[in-house]
Amino acid sequence: MVKAVDGIDLTIREGETVGLVGESGSGKSVTALSTMDLVDSPGEIVDGQIEFHDPEVVRRVAQQYPDQIVTGRHDGFIYINKGHVDRSAVPPDVTIPDRADALGSLARLYPDAIVRENEDGYLYIEDGYVDLMAAPEPVLRDVRGGDIGMVFQDPMTSLNPALTVGEQVAESLNLHRHGEQKADTWRNAISESLIPGRMSAELREETIELLAEVGIPEPAQRIDEYPHEFSGGMRQRVLVAIALACRPKLLIADEPTTALDVTIQAQILDLINDLQDDLGMSVLFITHDLGVVAETCDRVAVMYAGEIVEEGPVEEIFTNPSHPYTYTLLESIPHEGTDRLTPIEGNVPDLINMPDGCHFASRCPWSKPECEEGEIPYLQNGPESIDHRAKCILPDYDTSRYRPEGVSATSSHDVDTDEDPLVSARGLTKHFSRADGILGKLFGEGTVKAVDDIDLSVYEGETLGLVGESGCGKSTTGRSILQLTEPTDGTVLFTGDVLNDLGRSELREKRQDMQMIFQDPLSSLDPRQTVGSTIAEPLEIHDQPTFDVSANVFGGQDVELTGTESLLGELVEREESDIAVTIRDQEVGSLELRTEVLSKEDIDISISERSRGLTLSIEINRAKRDLLDARITELLSEVGLDPTQRDRYPHELSGGQRQRVGIARALAVDPDFIVCDEPVSALDVSVQAQIINLLEDLQQEFGLTYLFIAHDLSVVRHICDRVAVMYLGKVVEVAGTDELFSDQKHPYTEALLSAVPVPDPTRESERILLEGGVPSPVDPPSGCSFRTRCPSVIPPESIEIDQETYREVMHFRQRVEEKAVDLDAIQEEGFVTDGGTSVEAAERSNATENASAQQLVDLIFDGDLTGENRMTIAWAIDLIDDGKWPEAQNVLRQRFESVCERTQPVLQKEPHPAACHLYNQPDTTQR
Repeated sequence: MVKAVDGIDLTIREGETVGLVGESGSGKSVTALSTMDLVDSPGEIVDGQIEFHDPEVVRRVAQQYPDQIVTGRHDGFIYINKGHVDRSAVPPDVTIPDRADALGSLARLYPDAIVRENEDGYLYIEDGYVDLMAAPEPVLRDVRGGDIGMVFQDPMTSLNPALTVGEQVAESLNLHRHGEQKADTWRNAISESLIPGRMSAELREETIELLAEVGIPEPAQRIDEYPHEFSGGMRQRVLVAIALACRPKLLIADEPTTALDVTIQAQILDLINDLQDDLGMSVLFITHDLGVVAETCDRVAVMYAGEIVEEGPVEEIFTNPSHPYTYTLLESIPHEGTDRLTPIEGNVPDLINMPDGCHFASRCPWSKPECEEGEIPYLQNGPESIDHRAKCILPDYDTSRYRPEGVSATSSHDVDTDEDPLVSARGLTKHFSRADGILGKLFGEGTVKAVDDIDLSVYEGETLGLVGESGCGKSTTGRSILQLTEPTDGTVLFTGDVLNDLGRSELREKRQDMQMIFQDPLSSLDPRQTVGSTIAEPLEIHDQPTFDVSANVFGGQDVELTGTESLLGELVEREESDIAVTIRDQEVGSLELRTEVLSKEDIDISISERSRGLTLSIEINRAKRDLLDARITELLSEVGLDPTQRDRYPHELSGGQRQRVGIARALAVDPDFIVCDEPVSALDVSVQAQIINLLEDLQQEFGLTYLFIAHDLSVVRHICDRVAVMYLGKVVEVAGTDELFSDQKHPYTEALLSAVPVPDPTRESERILLEGGVPSPVDPPSGCSFRTRCPSVIPPESIEIDQETYREVMHFRQRVEEKAVDLDAIQEEGFVTDGGTSVEAAERSNATENASAQQLVDLIFDGDLTGENRMTIAWAIDLIDDGKWPEAQNVLRQRFESVCERTQPVLQKEPHPAACHLYNQPDTTQR
């Protein structure tokens, strides 16, 4: 029996955000799913209560299900308790029982007298709670999605690919606000699949408003699109819209930003914070990113092995962690100036038959014998005025004993950029064609410009970081350098050799020196191969390890044999005899010299005639197996895995262990250069620290060179010597790590770094939020590809306009270019009376027909447009109203065209280059 969650107590107050943190497998997601009874079989909630405190919900449930209300625990019934009845609102003919269960009794006896308002002659129930664990399924379906919303971790597995986003948002509204919930039958399921429900005009309008509320651009046009047509950030926003559709009292966000870039993560976090302020809802935020917790949460609960081991206000937890697990978790995070990370040794224990005492004792640096005995109590920590409890018998512990060991961070290396680089890419280009026919491919229709004419150099012994949002071309760059993906154009040099010119066999031989660590170890490891087989595969492909053999053939003289190819000897007459073989490995120093007698079963013998006599060719099977086993054992030890794990399959390993197997596989053939493609993105902070330290140690020991691809910039800051920033297939800035983080020259780099969550709740966050997502690489913007999102785009010198208003103008121009300006919708949505209240539909329709272009300017723009700027926008609106889109585009272009859209900036040949028109501009005040 696996006790995934074992007797936790957790309270979320009204309007509060509580962070639930801990390593994978600690029970965070199971806690959230249990709240709404969504635990998959064979899991079940075996004990405890789930109390939902909301007077409105209590009254509604009491009215809808009067026959199922009881005052004691009873399976299949609703449990309402600890409320009170407003006696001043009780009718004279109603007798109030003088008992503790008066609330439940009155709810059953007088269901028609229960109201939401305190009105004379009616009962008024308030301050009760509903026990969701004891509630029947109809009540749970009513509360789930309506009063409790949930944002799931992976939007692509949570959204239905066969339904439009509008239908999926409208479904929640239909179920909980429009009362169109159908019976859960096979007939209705098949009917709904064959004939999807149509949205009424009212429902469609509500859905569009929801999509607009969560920041989906042009929601009226995008409501009929499918999930695959949205970016990752936009899909996550759709999940937020579904969760918030019914204005829930509680929002559960389960790792809502884990798979997102820092820029999109910043947008989602700001969105949740703004909606929480508007709706007054409570939030349970589940994450392993402690930086996100520090920026968003009021209180923090730390989980370990199914228990909450510490809970308290966010500032108190981060500045004064009382449980050793919390302290060690915080020490695993890369901080500015940290030379060496300190991971937690070991792994989360198996949750079957947990021993007595503290579950963290086996990994705790301050563990004592009494920690492993009996039940560990919660102790109050810190000031009495602060509710800060920790499940630990130690009142304090000596943190000075907890210090890292090993080499310092790689970023301290001195890289000689005057020498020739180990790896260099010049004009590297990779385009993918989406055209169907030969003519389409010939004319470049639908060409995805994944990597577009970039120059990149990696010097021996350094770690070059490659950062940017998803879809910018980082992984394609790494794969193109290794020739795993054939470049469309450009040259890649490795140790002076042009890789593009090598044949298939030559390239395979060269790949011994170039390897790759893939992003997702679970998908990059063969589930049918054991750990040992996975690591052995590259060794077998490249015929390693090599060894020398001395063989005494049937009592004759010793003959030297290199490898397993051939053995010169005398005529062999007795093939059935044993052969004494001495094996000496030249590469694996740990393998001892030994002599073995190999039987005929262990060798393959063939005799061939040559001019110099006869050649005895043997394949020494056992010898090679022994050397291979020794090499696998050595590699497992080098990456911190137990050699006994060689017979396990990937699904039997933790995420960190799987990633270590991937690293061992890359190291197997002794490479000089490794492309690390997001090697720690899916790992807990503690496991992440282990892998980062391991990469640093291996680099120090073997002189490795890394291209480190990542979107976690705190990790990049810790491990990299230099950083190259990519955007939409191009490198836009390159600099030393310290210089880049202290002095960014490109606005994109500035926005990227500002969005990194800092694990310090006392530090004010100054994010630069980027609107929208990365443009399509099929049709990138002209000039600077970042101009459509840039907060510092340069206005024409001839006009006076502030940056915020100019950004609005640029966004409006983009919509005009796409013919995505719906003047009728703008008028319908924005026309209000002077008092701020909406007019009647007929009156509004009549008024909007006569709305002038000047009025529409005020509806479209928040900024202050004056003078000729305003007249130009109004002129363009009149042209759009007449259907003259090209003329409107031309009018706007002549007035507002920026140098950023006319000319593509070039990456300079300087120590800190940046491809931006603002760089080295004489006047940067507009920035």
